[in-house]
Amino acid sequence: MRSRMTRFGYGVSCVALALAGCATDEALLEGDDDSESPADLATSEITGSNAVGRNATIQSYVLVRVGASDAEIQRAAVQQIRPLFGALKAMDVGLGNRLDTPAAPTFIDARTFQRDTVDVVDPAHPETRVSQLMRVRFTYTDRAIVTLRLGSSRALNTTTLFGDYNAHADDIVQQCQTEKMDWGASGIWYNYEPQTGSCQSLISAETARLAAERRLLRNGDREVTVNESTRWFTPISVKLTTISRSETKYPDYHRVWDDGQLVIGSFFGEDKHDDPNDYGARNFFTYIRTVLQARPELRVAAAGTDLTRVTFNGATITNVTALQVAQWIVDKTNYPTQVPLAMRDAFRQTVIRQWRDKAVTLSASVNVSINGTARAGGAQVRVYYGDEEGAGTGAVQRYQAAFRDVDVFQYTGHSHLGSGPLDARNYSASNFPNRYQVLMINSCVSFNYYNTFFAMHPGGTLNLDTVTNGLPVFLEGSGLSSARFAVAFLDGRFRSYADILGGMRVDLPWERGHDANRVADGETDNTFTPTRQRMTLAFTR
Repeated sequence: MRSRMTRFGYGVSCVALALAGCATDEALLEGDDDSESPADLATSEITGSNAVGRNATIQSYVLVRVGASDAEIQRAAVQQIRPLFGALKAMDVGLGNRLDTPAAPTFIDARTFQRDTVDVVDPAHPETRVSQLMRVRFTYTDRAIVTLRLGSSRALNTTTLFGDYNAHADDIVQQCQTEKMDWGASGIWYNYEPQTGSCQSLISAETARLAAERRLLRNGDREVTVNESTRWFTPISVKLTTISRSETKYPDYHRVWDDGQLVIGSFFGEDKHDDPNDYGARNFFTYIRTVLQARPELRVAAAGTDLTRVTFNGATITNVTALQVAQWIVDKTNYPTQVPLAMRDAFRQTVIRQWRDKAVTLSASVNVSINGTARAGGAQVRVYYGDEEGAGTGAVQRYQAAFRDVDVFQYTGHSHLGSGPLDARNYSASNFPNRYQVLMINSCVSFNYYNTFFAMHPGGTLNLDTVTNGLPVFLEGSGLSSARFAVAFLDGRFRSYADILGGMRVDLPWERGHDANRVADGETDNTFTPTRQRMTLAFTR
């Protein structure tokens, strides 16, 4: 059973570590380039409340067969870089490139390769060459979401895995991760935590052993030991450079409301199916309650379902409101007199089933004015809770329909490491309108998974903003943070992204003001300011 500390990313990791490597390894990683990151990253400004965006540059090397192609080298480099995701996640840093797709090798720029041939030598017989390998130095660039406490850091030192670590995956899982998930080699990249005591012991022992062996070599610049060629770990320094920002950015509210209408589509995935204490259901009803408390003018309805009546244990409870239901499901209080103490779990389960898999709409009429031009319109918040994870649940079709219609799209739930129904590979440009939209994903490390939507959305960043998180999101509190984001488009305050993100922080039983390094991206070309587009918003019943 998941604890309250469980995140949608399946793990809790928050301890920092700096590991030093042996002198030979460090020499291989040094570089003379102190320039900013490549031009294609230089305009990737990011807005955060608890985090800042950084360009990340990594220089490392791989050992491959002599004559290996660029493609082989790129695959080996991706294999090495990928576990850095887990290592940096454990330091409260999120990386942006998704390295589990066919396009991943292209993130390693072959133009940076520096090749040389090295002899593999048994230090006990240094005069005899065992074999030869090609050593290839490479440079990798990415974007990183760095927590504010690391915001002034110019580099982060850690260690990654070397070579074919699938061959000893069981040992890595047991010694180098605190979450003993049964994912085997496939989950090492996500859960790898070199700062654990048992993993540090492995790293230190290997480092000392290799350093001692290297002292026996005759030509260390052109030789590696047999054990070095099959090493498990290698030190990595992640160089961080600033992504410049010059002004405060806002959602383009005037474009959201330009037709007098706002449509928010918000989807909640189950955590445990048919469970009266399901986190997904609790987040769903927390969201509805928070939005209704902010905008009591909204009326709640679901097509084909009377949500004001609950039939339970032979009795019918009438005049039910969404706020009452939230008390039952979220607070577990204020139950109807018809519900005995021993049947409260069964009652909550009945209510959850009544609301599950329904298109629930919160709607009201509004008057909106933009630079003195007023129009009557409406606001809709379309909320859905159900199985949003399986391929056969219809979730992809629901999201396709939502992408066509909504101004603001939200998802709160599990992401299955980016491979669930919301995976960008399930969609194409034809699924999106050629107009401004906002995509907010409150789930497992969504900054890594979902910014690929920029490439397919018509107009790219001109027509799309994303709000994602650089660290895994706790199940606890995610419904509240999602609701607070929705309220920012409904309350008429027209706040900046920095203010909105700050308002999404939640107090958890074990942490006050929690923020999973949440950021807005794609906002740099937004034009709204409160003085340039003077707006008012009034709700009517």
